[in-house]
Amino acid sequence: MKTTFTLAWQLAALCCALLLISADAMAQIGMGPRQNSYSQNFDQLPATGTATWKNGNYLLPGLAVFRSKNDTIITANTGQGNTGGLYSYGPANSTDRALGSLSSSTAGQFTYNLLLQNNTGNAIKSVEVKYTGEQWRTSNKTAPQHTLSFWYAISSTPQGFSTSPTSDKGWIEVQELKFYGPKFYLPGGAHDGNAPENKALLQHMLQIEVPDGHYLMLRWKDADDIEADHGLAIDDVTVTWHTQTVDVPAPLPVELAYFKVTAFGTQVELQWQTASEDQNSHFMVERSSDGKLFEGIGIVAGNGTTSLTTNYSFYDQVPLAGTSYYRLKQVDEDESLTYSKVVALTRKVSQQVHVFPTIATQELQVSTGINLQQAIVIDPMGRKVLDVNLPKTGSNYSVKVNTLESGTYVLVLLDETGKRHVSRFVKR
Repeated sequence: MKTTFTLAWQLAALCCALLLISADAMAQIGMGPRQNSYSQNFDQLPATGTATWKNGNYLLPGLAVFRSKNDTIITANTGQGNTGGLYSYGPANSTDRALGSLSSSTAGQFTYNLLLQNNTGNAIKSVEVKYTGEQWRTSNKTAPQHTLSFWYAISSTPQGFSTSPTSDKGWIEVQELKFYGPKFYLPGGAHDGNAPENKALLQHMLQIEVPDGHYLMLRWKDADDIEADHGLAIDDVTVTWHTQTVDVPAPLPVELAYFKVTAFGTQVELQWQTASEDQNSHFMVERSSDGKLFEGIGIVAGNGTTSLTTNYSFYDQVPLAGTSYYRLKQVDEDESLTYSKVVALTRKVSQQVHVFPTIATQELQVSTGINLQQAIVIDPMGRKVLDVNLPKTGSNYSVKVNTLESGTYVLVLLDETGKRHVSRFVKR
């Protein structure tokens, strides 16, 4: 019996050792000489219900989550949930997942950590990181913009990293890889994190040296922000390493944190924020009816060179009916150009006023069942080029445009309540 007990104990010990070896092997990604990249799309996370992901455990290859409060659960969510915790974000029942969290005083703070080891036989000279930041929820209309920050650290051993989410000791923050949630000051609710307006692709080359055999740890940090947390997440992470220095393109003159467009009464409000600026002369606000051909509708002066956050706004006072597309053309002091992403906005078309023809040489005809009092014509640069009073009563009006130069214009009709009715025409 003694021999049998001893043999059983030895077998159990061997199994435990094998499990530990397996866990250690999974705890890091080998940065090898032949395969020089790693990718993770998080689609192995639960699509429904909950799963166990303990603090510090490597549930996915190379990936661990660290929490400042004790918890072991990750929950599948579409953005509807508002309880602090770790989340597998994605559409209902979809295998397309993203890793996110809601920090809070109860749930604590979170970091998502990726551990890699240099096995190339040489020093790694540069590491390129690319990922998609997604926003799946806004908490409430008083909560400001929140972020997921990005950090890295290098150590000769896996135990040499400070993994507490509340400590930044030994970590280096990379501003170029910080994800700024694009939606804030909005009522609480879910958003489609896969929609273009709710996500951003971030990419940056880290010019760092990782000695052979040393470890590199990357982390995304979800701090407990002011006000309730928005639902931010990461997806489609790719890390590429090089044993030779890779040239990095010159930084853009302006680091655009966000750009959003919203309907504001009869106008359209454009808001954007820069995290830093380098010799920024001005922004040209451009608009398009088809997303292909853009025209300038206004200029906003830049802030020169600054490392401070700057907020900008512009109002399109005569927006187009239906769907419009907006973008920013940033102009540097040396006249070099950079374009922002394109943002679309759809406005309801008024059916009470009909303007024809859309291509005119002498006059425009207006047919309506309401009383109009004023007609204003605006050129592509937003300048008023015609302003006429209309008869107080009537259902048909004419507006002479024969004195205008050839080009595209916007007609603004004001009714007796002050409401605007906007249409577009071409003068030949």
